[in-house]
Amino acid sequence: MSPDASSLVVLPEWFMQMGLMAWPLAVCSILALAVGLERLVFLARSMIAQKSRYNRLAAYLTEHQHHPKPLRDELAGVALNDLKRSYYSGIKLLRLIGMISPIIGLLGTILGIISAFRVISVQTGPVAPSLIADGLWEAMLTTAAGLMIALPALLMAHFFSAFSDRQLDRFCQDLNRLSLSFELVSRGKRSQVVELNAEARRS
Repeated sequence: MSPDASSLVVLPEWFMQMGLMAWPLAVCSILALAVGLERLVFLARSMIAQKSRYNRLAAYLTEHQHHPKPLRDELAGVALNDLKRSYYSGIKLLRLIGMISPIIGLLGTILGIISAFRVISVQTGPVAPSLIADGLWEAMLTTAAGLMIALPALLMAHFFSAFSDRQLDRFCQDLNRLSLSFELVSRGKRSQVVELNAEARRS
């Protein structure tokens, strides 16, 4: 490798001080960032396409309006489950990163402390407090990095999960109202259908 090429792969000093666990933490941070950006794009697109997605679900339910209500509700549930996969994609990975990042950081801290005490053990003279503090400071870097990765990952997982729950619950409520309206029409209770439609517009 040429000197110019080797200079391009020089890592920051703070990254090198984190030791062996720096690489798993770097992978976790990259994955969390990638999933978070992908979910943000999906969130923006889903807000724009919210009405069209509901219209597709409503059209699918309308095609089966002459079936019994339990069967219609089952069909609506299957359609919502198919839609659910796209809404919750990546959230489990964010939660996993939020759980394992502090553990990886803690393991790096323990390994750093072991390394620091090994350096202290070979000292023949008096051990200066600065030597101990320097070793512990480097060891604590991985714990701090793990927590800095875990906190945003868990916050993003909670935010995206809450958004998905709210969106799918709204679809479910509107489809339930639509299914009930089919049932009321078949029984000749059109006034109650009007009330259901008014309630749906207010929600």
